[in-house]
Amino acid sequence: MRSIERPTANVRDVSLSSASFAGVSGELALDITNPNGFGVPLSGIDWELSITCLAPTRCINHARALTGSVQLSQTIPARGVAPVKTALTIATRDAIAAASALAGGARDYQLVAHLHFSTPVGPLAVEVTHAGTLGAGAVGVR
Repeated sequence: MRSIERPTANVRDVSLSSASFAGVSGELALDITNPNGFGVPLSGIDWELSITCLAPTRCINHARALTGSVQLSQTIPARGVAPVKTALTIATRDAIAAASALAGGARDYQLVAHLHFSTPVGPLAVEVTHAGTLGAGAVGVR
């Protein structure tokens, strides 16, 4: 039976870019490193995005955590690094809260993502946390 090392991931970017009546769309960009001598299939990502303000006196609104899940089918190469980009889709109900927080001055976010891999020894989940600031192109940002 093979032993397996956990892949790691670095968040390159989180963006919220377009809005419609169906909700808000964005993108999550990761670099995933596989330390193993065999490819590891990435089967999905569950994510939670909180939009906050590090200086609450300058912000009017705070958004609750926004959540989503995406199914993927991408193999991370043996002893390699693979860029992974996936859509973040936020439903209308949550998008209104996010846009309100952004319009109120919130720009900082906290991302918690669970990457799901299908390995030769069974399923493997890797948690990734990242904090950052949404750029001026974010939905609701003026």
